[in-house]
Amino acid sequence: MTARSRCNFRSFLLLTAGTIGVGTSVPCGNANATPVHIASQPMAQALEMLGRQTGENIVFTPQQVANLKAPAVNGDLSPTEAVRRLLGESGLTVESVPNGGFIIHAASPPARGSGHKTGASDHARKDGVNDIERMFVTGHRKSQSEKRTSNIIMDSVAYDPFENLGGVSSVAQSVIQLPGVTAITDGDEPRYVSVRGISPDLNHTTMDGVTIASIGESGAGGTRRVNLQDIPSEMTSRTNVYKSFTAEQDGDAIGGVIDMIPMSAFDHKGLYKYLDAYGIWSSKRGGVGANGLSGYSPHMGEGAKGTFSDTFGKNNEFGIVLSMRYQNRARNTTKNWQSYYYDNPDGGSDSTPDSSWNGHVRPSQYSTGEYANDVTNIGGSGKLEWKPTDKNIYMSLMGWSYARWEHSVMDKEDYNLKDTVTSEDGMNIPVNSMYVRRRQNEWHRQNSGIIGHIDWHRDKHSVLLRAGYTMEDYSDYQPYIAARAYPKGLTANYTGYPNGEYMWQQGSMSNPGAAQTSTWNLYNDGSYQTWEKASERIPTVRLDYGWNTGKSASGFGVMSGFQWRELTLDHNEEQTYYDSKADFSSQMLQTSHVPWLNTYSETFIGPNGYTFPWSKLTVDQKKSAYNSGIANYKYRENIFDGYVSLHYAWKNTVLIAGVRADATNYAGWTPQINSAAQTVSSGYTKQPGSYINPLPSFDAVHHFPHDVTVHASYSQSLGRPAPGQIAMAASESCGDDDAGGADCTLTMGNAHLKPRHSHNFDISVDKWFNRGNGMVSLAFFSKWIKDDIITSRSLYSQNGTNYEVITPMNANSAGVKGIEFNIMNRNLHVFSQILDLQANVTWLQGHESYSAGTTTYRYNAMIDQPGFIANGMLTWHIPQIKGALRTTVNYSGKYYTSFGATPGASDGFGKFLTFNLGFWHQVYPGITLKYEVMNLANYQPTYMTGDHLQYADERDNYGHAVYFHVVFN
Repeated sequence: MTARSRCNFRSFLLLTAGTIGVGTSVPCGNANATPVHIASQPMAQALEMLGRQTGENIVFTPQQVANLKAPAVNGDLSPTEAVRRLLGESGLTVESVPNGGFIIHAASPPARGSGHKTGASDHARKDGVNDIERMFVTGHRKSQSEKRTSNIIMDSVAYDPFENLGGVSSVAQSVIQLPGVTAITDGDEPRYVSVRGISPDLNHTTMDGVTIASIGESGAGGTRRVNLQDIPSEMTSRTNVYKSFTAEQDGDAIGGVIDMIPMSAFDHKGLYKYLDAYGIWSSKRGGVGANGLSGYSPHMGEGAKGTFSDTFGKNNEFGIVLSMRYQNRARNTTKNWQSYYYDNPDGGSDSTPDSSWNGHVRPSQYSTGEYANDVTNIGGSGKLEWKPTDKNIYMSLMGWSYARWEHSVMDKEDYNLKDTVTSEDGMNIPVNSMYVRRRQNEWHRQNSGIIGHIDWHRDKHSVLLRAGYTMEDYSDYQPYIAARAYPKGLTANYTGYPNGEYMWQQGSMSNPGAAQTSTWNLYNDGSYQTWEKASERIPTVRLDYGWNTGKSASGFGVMSGFQWRELTLDHNEEQTYYDSKADFSSQMLQTSHVPWLNTYSETFIGPNGYTFPWSKLTVDQKKSAYNSGIANYKYRENIFDGYVSLHYAWKNTVLIAGVRADATNYAGWTPQINSAAQTVSSGYTKQPGSYINPLPSFDAVHHFPHDVTVHASYSQSLGRPAPGQIAMAASESCGDDDAGGADCTLTMGNAHLKPRHSHNFDISVDKWFNRGNGMVSLAFFSKWIKDDIITSRSLYSQNGTNYEVITPMNANSAGVKGIEFNIMNRNLHVFSQILDLQANVTWLQGHESYSAGTTTYRYNAMIDQPGFIANGMLTWHIPQIKGALRTTVNYSGKYYTSFGATPGASDGFGKFLTFNLGFWHQVYPGITLKYEVMNLANYQPTYMTGDHLQYADERDNYGHAVYFHVVFN
């Protein structure tokens, strides 16, 4: 076989009942000689040993090598020559596969009456396995083998359009199946991911090693968490999550480095195409059809996505990859909120629990929100590649742009209770006021980027140059209308008691028709319009040079590199508040609609905020100017990193020691505010800062007999403050608080924050079995974090509106330790059935201490850190129908999202379980039907409050989502 044929990439990959993989994949152009020493032995064991010695992925079936004996092979040989000699006169043939490795084929005799020889495709057709599934087998094996031979503790998940459930099939949806990873949800979908109990802000997320821009939730917060919900998995071949760190990686990760590897045209030979058209039915209707507004779907949605790749040129040295997606779905919701009075021993009570709180709570407000929400995703990506035959260079240029629109209306109804102690909790509590609010939004988010990649190697030298420019833009228009009433003599009853899953339930009222008979009025500043825009830009250039550091290297090696990255963030907001106390009773919409968990029919604001006659209202010029001015800010950050990493490799052991120098300078531009006069002057105040940190690391890997690998690592890394945490002066948002409980949130920055500094200790033991298809691993990790940044939360009430104030601050000390257990096995045969399974559990224990005034508070957890995580996946392949059944289960314990100025005011997210089911089967060559049910267990989000997160203050209901796909390939 020539070098040219060794670099052909196959779209037709072998999947049979006994397919196995050994070793790892390396670039196919690397034909460096490797010491090979294999004694004469059975062919299966010889191929496994060759895979380990050469670092190649060798795929074959037990049936192919049954009763075959391999000759002895010794010497400094290229992987291709070594596998040829090993096969010898066995009659087996070898074929190279994408990016390195080999597939072994049986040399079948010609069919009678024909000169045609049975090839790989003939064998595969006999398997009765779906052709599309077969294409992604090497991707799964590459992910497994990359973990198997990695010098860093990591996990990897391959792109597979069938196994990645959910019509939007985002990177977030696939990554949460890995051990130690849990989802930070956006309604009924994962949006961000937490790695090993560390906040998503402390991950470093890249595409092909280039940092992804992220505006956060809205730009107002200026967070660093990357929204993986909007990044489609089909533009990747796999996603690697690195959990231990060397100097060769970005230094600003404490949780993990998440690197998305783009799909390549050379992953497939010739033309590859995949098109998926689908319909969506969502069970939750909510207030759609009852709120008097049109343009919202009660249940239905649709989508389409596709990927196309091909190679071309005289020697197929060029490649092109194109992908696209469109989805529109209804995601309607009902939310119930609960606010509390916290009783004191002297008989008084507060809206914020302080040190005198006696542990007893009473309801202060019961609120219901009906959401009508249409979500649209659209976008595409393209990649052009050049990989000349028999050359040591690879070049690519990739670009993408994906947008997400949310057309949303929230209708909220509040019953505010008087602070009156009664003889029996929940009985005959006077109602002070009723509020009805309508908030509408046109959210738009767009993530785009372009990345250039040059990879050159020769002999022991390698150079990797990557340059990219990523960006994210956010905009929102929000009209908000609110009216209130003061019913006379109205009392309300409530039943139950709040705990980890339930709140007080609304009972009977003394006047069930109070909402219909009361006088409703607008009130000053209760109605307003907001226009918000934010944009983030990140240009990056990084250069890496290596000498003698490849997977088959022996002896001393060195890696060194340099990176420059700049981040700029602009946030602008305009708010117009109105003064009006007009009678609004005639504009209220009385309905027969009873929301989830409620007793009485809901009252809605009648007008559409988009067409509301705002010009007829009087503008509160002072408040409008002040709130608009204080929300604007700018931030710029420049990072200069250089590193040196020394390698030394023996036959079974690799040691890596290095240091990365991280130099950062930044500046925040904040408004000039006179808080007493409630005015904002023109111009900004610049608040600069800088820091430089050496980040040493040491990593050791040893491969024991019987496929046991031990990793041990120590490293130091950083957690940078988010731009908004430093530069934002203040921002107020009202109407919906996903953390539960409050009507309005005031968020303020802190220019004096220090970056976090973490000492990371990691050790893992991996045992591989079932010829490389199975693995069981146990990992221990511990992170000691100095100057952790926490979110402090305090509460207060004013004019019937509950406010929370969010401020970032450095903690005194923090840390987390944990144990991960993971077991996985693909191509497992059980009673003649083919199963792929994975199950992992993670136990975590954290600590956090911070000072509020003269008092120090201590918690046995960090922000976003649950105590327990469990993920499970099972795929049952059914060759008779060329399909499979797939289930995924994800569980996370409750965790804090903010710590209170007093412990009782702390906020969090309740324990959460998702159970998704997918089934697919081929109905005609090239046509497959797929069915999915998301959230089959009907477990809904719950938000918590209290010093131990013991009280629920919000419960949501998103229902189920059912997808029906028609797949063409």
